[in-house]
Amino acid sequence: MYTQIPFANDKVLGLRIEGKITSDMLDEICRLLDEKLAHYPKARVYVEMPAFEGMSAEAFFSDLKYSLGHWSRFEREAVVTDQHWLEIVVGLTGRLLPQVEVKVFPTCEVEAARDWIQAL
Repeated sequence: MYTQIPFANDKVLGLRIEGKITSDMLDEICRLLDEKLAHYPKARVYVEMPAFEGMSAEAFFSDLKYSLGHWSRFEREAVVTDQHWLEIVVGLTGRLLPQVEVKVFPTCEVEAARDWIQAL
């Protein structure tokens, strides 16, 4: 399940994701990203993941395909989580795509994460 989190900076797509990401959920999220990218040359993504349980194999490959096709259109990504394994995965993503600023924040620093994703 996901819910949108509104931001004053309209380039930011804010999401709270809980549970497992399914293919249908990923399709909806990609549609939201496409809407941002239709209005801005680069978008930012903010995700809170308090109880993330992974993603289906189909969703994983769809996410990979989408990300590789749009990697140059993302400016920043902030992930808020206390799940250590997720910090590692997000850190690897940041190394694979060095042109995208990627930061992981613990849940206790949610306001710092929100400030960072919106900063100029």
